[in-house]
Amino acid sequence: MSIKLHHLNASRSQRLVWLLEELQLPHEIVHYTRDTQTNLAPASLLKIHPMGKSPLLEDDGVVIAETGAIAEYLMAKYDPEHKLHPRADDKDFPKYLEWIHAAEGAPFLPFLLSVYVGLAETAGAGLETRIADEQLKAVTFMEKHLSENAYFGGDNFTAADCLMGFGLLFIAMRPDFADYPSIKAWLEKVQARPAFQRMLEVGI
Repeated sequence: MSIKLHHLNASRSQRLVWLLEELQLPHEIVHYTRDTQTNLAPASLLKIHPMGKSPLLEDDGVVIAETGAIAEYLMAKYDPEHKLHPRADDKDFPKYLEWIHAAEGAPFLPFLLSVYVGLAETAGAGLETRIADEQLKAVTFMEKHLSENAYFGGDNFTAADCLMGFGLLFIAMRPDFADYPSIKAWLEKVQARPAFQRMLEVGI
C-alpha cells in the first residue's frame, strides 16, 4: 500500500487529511501552495490530473479526483469493518450517502458562489475569463476521457453516466460543440437508451 494525498493549502482537501487520520492509514502528504496573485492552484498539479485540482489521491499508481469519490474509494477499500461508513442495509446508509455528496453538492454551492462573488469584486471582468478557462478545462478533460472510454465508468454504462448527462446536455449547446466528437458520440449513444427516452416523457 502506498497512499499519497496531493493537498493544496486553504482548500477542501483538508477533509481527506482528516479522513485518512481517522482511518489511521499510512500515507504521504504532498503539499501545494496557491499562487499569491491569482489564488489558483499551481500548474504542477496538472501533471497529476488534467483538471489540476486538489485533492488528488494516489494509491498504488491509481489517481483519483473528486472529494466524494475519494472518500467512497477509501471506505470501500480500507474500511471493511464499516467503522466510518454504514453498510448498505443499515438504516443510516441513505443519510450517510446523501451527506457524503452534499459536501460538494447543493448545500455547499451557495458558499462557493460567495467566493466567486468576492473574486468578482476584486478581479472584475477577469472573473469571466477565469470561469471560461475552467469550463474549457473541464470540457477538454471529459472529451479526452470519452475518447478513451465507452462510458464515464469505463466499458459499461453506469449510474455515473446518468449523473454526468445533465451537464453534458449543456455542453451540447456550446457554439464549439463540434470540437468535441467523443462527447457528441456519447450523447447520441445514451440518448438512444429506452430509459433516457422514458425520462424525456416525464419532462425536462
